[in-house]
Amino acid sequence: MNENEIDPETYVEKNSDQLVYIIKHSNDRFIRGLCLAALVKYGGEKVGKDQIEKELAQLRDVEGI
Repeated sequence: MNENEIDPETYVEKNSDQLVYIIKHSNDRFIRGLCLAALVKYGGEKVGKDQIEKELAQLRDVEGI
């Protein structure tokens, strides 16, 4: 890993609240998907399955999916 690179687990741990905010409020589906993927893959115990399912349900309601 390059000295300028950030470990994904560390990034998600430090920025999980901001990632969740983006998922809730962004108009860009691609960006929301990236944030959700980061939380799912690197979120560990801090971002639990229940929280992710709740965020997905809210997105479905907003998008009408």
